[in-house]
Amino acid sequence: MDCSISYGMKRIAIIGVWLAVLVVDGIVLPALTGRPAGLGVMVFLAALAITFGIQRWVIGLGIVLAGLTELMLGIYFGTIIGAWLVLAWGWHLLNRFLNMKPVSENDSWPVLAPFTLFGLALFLLGESASWAISRFAYEPGLSPATLFQIVRSPVIFCVVTVELVVILFIFHFIYSARNINHA
Repeated sequence: MDCSISYGMKRIAIIGVWLAVLVVDGIVLPALTGRPAGLGVMVFLAALAITFGIQRWVIGLGIVLAGLTELMLGIYFGTIIGAWLVLAWGWHLLNRFLNMKPVSENDSWPVLAPFTLFGLALFLLGESASWAISRFAYEPGLSPATLFQIVRSPVIFCVVTVELVVILFIFHFIYSARNINHA
């Protein structure tokens, strides 16, 4: 298989998962759980960083998808993009200390359990960064209670965990070392 085809297919599959997350997170889950829409994109971005590591194309694709999400959801410009950059930086620092391989380079399924915990930590980091950007750039009166409501809600915690496991499972299934050419 030609490497340019595998790279193109990789990005198309990532965009397909992103679109599915937007639909499920923006329409289906708010109707079923009563939680706010827009949290799934942070879960998706955390899964993107965990699956592929911090590489130029991952950061660039993350910025593009975060910007498109901001436009589609009508969120203040830079809140998701800035949160993505903080999330990517946090994952990079964590990898410097723990020296982990991305999920796409692991053929083991049990590796998804610790990466799910790291993903939850990245989700919290991203949501905190998004809240901070909104507070300091757009809404000076934004209460910390809104962030604490997200962080302490068991419903949100369960939904985010399930979303993260599903996205990591999909990415691991599609991009494991035995299923795709790595170049």
